[in-house]
Amino acid sequence: MEHLQVGLEAEQAVLGAILCDGSLMDGCWLTSDKFKKKAHQILFSAYLSLSEQGVAIDPVTVSTELGDQLGNVGGTSYLLELSNSVATTTNFDFYQRTVDRAWRLRESRRKAERFVQQPSEEGMELLARQLDELAIKTDQEESSPRETLEEIAESLFEDQGELTGISTGITDLDQMTGGLQAEDLIVVAGRPSMGKTAFTLHLAHSASQEKVCVDFFTLEMPQKALYKRLLSAICNVDAGKWRNPKRFMTSQEAQNLLYGIDRLLKVPLAFHDESMQTLSSIRAKLVHSIREMPDYKHLAIIDYLGLIEMTGHYENRVQAVSTLTRELKQMARKFHLPIVLVCQLSRNVETRMDKHPMMSDLRESGSIEQDADAILFLYRDDYYDRQSQNKNIVELILAKQRNGPVGTVEAVFVREYAKFLNIDRRHASLNSSQ
Repeated sequence: MEHLQVGLEAEQAVLGAILCDGSLMDGCWLTSDKFKKKAHQILFSAYLSLSEQGVAIDPVTVSTELGDQLGNVGGTSYLLELSNSVATTTNFDFYQRTVDRAWRLRESRRKAERFVQQPSEEGMELLARQLDELAIKTDQEESSPRETLEEIAESLFEDQGELTGISTGITDLDQMTGGLQAEDLIVVAGRPSMGKTAFTLHLAHSASQEKVCVDFFTLEMPQKALYKRLLSAICNVDAGKWRNPKRFMTSQEAQNLLYGIDRLLKVPLAFHDESMQTLSSIRAKLVHSIREMPDYKHLAIIDYLGLIEMTGHYENRVQAVSTLTRELKQMARKFHLPIVLVCQLSRNVETRMDKHPMMSDLRESGSIEQDADAILFLYRDDYYDRQSQNKNIVELILAKQRNGPVGTVEAVFVREYAKFLNIDRRHASLNSSQ
């Protein structure tokens, strides 16, 4: 009951502060439904009405606006009590955050009670999503058109730097995309053995080096196997030597790996390798990560779509995938982070003379094409043609980019290390690996 009393006191503080300084209403992002007490809801609605009319807010104007409802809020005596109860308005933001926190707790309880009354598998998924969303603190509501346009105007004179998102570690790809953008769902796809997991590990490591908190959801490989692959890439150690490190690795390679392990212990990179992962479990881990490291940028990587456990009943796989990609896109927007989703391609690629993938090769491609903000295909010509002149070269085909150009860039793929490098480092890299 303590949080209930604190919430009511914060409601009084918000309402009283605005009566003392009506200009605070300009920075208030609360809505009337977030107040628990009915009288406070009526009062705040009157504040909103006066603000929209451009009328100054004070006890007199509020009394006039309330009219016959003045008695329902405690009369003029309660308005004076509110205005006299606030010693300072400097803590206004704290007051409204407290009101918001109390509202989220009430909403959580209400939704949980509704589920208890009518439990179901679909209801459990819905409850988990709703509770996760309520757990994320929101300091402001939807921006007004004026606020949005003012932000755009200000951005015209701000140097955004070369990247507006999280670096991919591939210079040419960064130049085309500006990095991995917050709120984007980014699909990485390719046929088996094209290097999809190696590429997403490269993204994860590159981002973590820039103090980005990375949550890597691995639905196929265990955490230990991914760490070994990542260490091979970082330390230039042949991945095949992990079969028997004592026998196959040199003392220098072992020392390099120990150094690599020390580096990985210092970066905010976490692998989640539970065998059965649902949208709810993924969402819950992201919520925890954001709450634990609120001052960091965040990146989520899911490897891969086909192994996410779907709860609920769907008529077919296409409908299930449509729900999944839509939810992931909403998650990216809600949590303001990029989500990289690894997808498989259909075997249609293998039936064509030209093996370069197309968007129609995506399994259940309709919803993926629609919900993805960017679609990146990986293609290696030397996989199909051992005599290819593009040996150790991977094509990164940006087939879709909602807010930018499409096209192809190249990178080096050093297979023995499962490592991606910028194309201009090719010769030095290949020479050092021989």
